[in-house]
Amino acid sequence: MKERYRSATAPGDISGELPSTFSVPDDQSPWRRRFDHIHLALRQRITTLEYEPGARIDVDLLSDEFGVSRTPVRNVLQRLDTEGLVRTRHGVGTIVAPLDFEELRQAVLFRIELASLIGALGPSTIGQATILAMRSSFVTCSQLFGSADLGAFAQTDMQVHSAICRVVGNSMLLRNYDEMYFRTARLRFYFLPKQSWDSEVSILLKDIELTVKAMENNDAKGVGFVTRNSIYNAFVRLEPLLAEIEQKS
Repeated sequence: MKERYRSATAPGDISGELPSTFSVPDDQSPWRRRFDHIHLALRQRITTLEYEPGARIDVDLLSDEFGVSRTPVRNVLQRLDTEGLVRTRHGVGTIVAPLDFEELRQAVLFRIELASLIGALGPSTIGQATILAMRSSFVTCSQLFGSADLGAFAQTDMQVHSAICRVVGNSMLLRNYDEMYFRTARLRFYFLPKQSWDSEVSILLKDIELTVKAMENNDAKGVGFVTRNSIYNAFVRLEPLLAEIEQKS
């Protein structure tokens, strides 16, 4: 088996920022590290729309890119299938899951409720590293005004998500909340070009600012409150665009 898969964190890659809850403490094998690396990379590409909905995923190309056999790539794609990000069909192969707006609407509502539990189910103590990560996101976000750089916006939003995940102390809540983020975030990024860019940047910046204040007070419930409101309000802003598409279909 090939062992030269890329281990360095790529620009914008958040894999090195994920809380330890994502890891499997009793399994630090090369297989696990390889799987996690490929999974994180593909999940980010799908979420940021680098891999567009409906695009076919070439297992051979990914095998060459990561320097592994086809089996690890197939294992990752199976996981992404269960997470709703890809679909594998006999005779067709694997494609990026199309945007099913009704299904995503339900996923967003579920994510809103999960966010409200962040401060209720044994939250983690908010350390300085988490606060610094969120402050860094504030600086990055403040540089987005006027740029209309979808990739940069998506990466900033994922960095915010990663910092918030560090506050979640309940492992089951963390895994479900994280999965729902990646299921639904690409809906926001898909419609972002149809929204007011600077307005969306300004809103994200304000949400980060409020989250930083809550973190500085070690207020996990406050972090959950801000996060829940942020998700809800973002969805409200998307509803007219979703309704427009549904009327045309």
